[in-house]
Amino acid sequence: EALLLPVLAEKIVLKGDEAALRRFRSTTFVPIDGVDFQPYVKLLITPQNDIRIADKVVIVTDGDGPETLDSGLTAGKNRKRIYDGIAKGANAATICETYINDYSLETELLTVGNQDVLKDAYIVCHPQSEEKWDTAVSHKGDKLAESMHALFKETRKGDFAQVLAELIEDGKEFKVPKYLSDAIKSISAE
Repeated sequence: EALLLPVLAEKIVLKGDEAALRRFRSTTFVPIDGVDFQPYVKLLITPQNDIRIADKVVIVTDGDGPETLDSGLTAGKNRKRIYDGIAKGANAATICETYINDYSLETELLTVGNQDVLKDAYIVCHPQSEEKWDTAVSHKGDKLAESMHALFKETRKGDFAQVLAELIEDGKEFKVPKYLSDAIKSISAE
């Protein structure tokens, strides 16, 4: 997401809105390799002497469906519930927002209609794997999420995101999933 958000903001979501782009570009991104955001959320939004480190915190995380926890929530929805609770407890619900998808970034990018550009990026990363891609994306719903998860276990996600960002930068048609568009708009809001 950290590699894709800037190009998605500039080329699509905030295109032509220089003030919003300026605010977006002044944002500090903190990529967390994994899902343990709690210490960061607490650090950034808990006031010390009525001062917070962050003016705003926007969290983007995967839903990690279809599997659910004992609570009946997906891991992502459970994380969102926890972060919302931390924000409420720190009296920071208006400055801390969490955006999640249903499954994973790659699955969400695919399901909104980016099949061609995603395939192009994947083939750049795995030149002899067109059939493997076609098989993986032939599924729907939960099965698609599972096949995309398996497909991307063997792909360096940073390399894939970089290739995809370059394709978008070069003008390939691309649709931004709502949760990412909403996160970008939240980051750049006044």
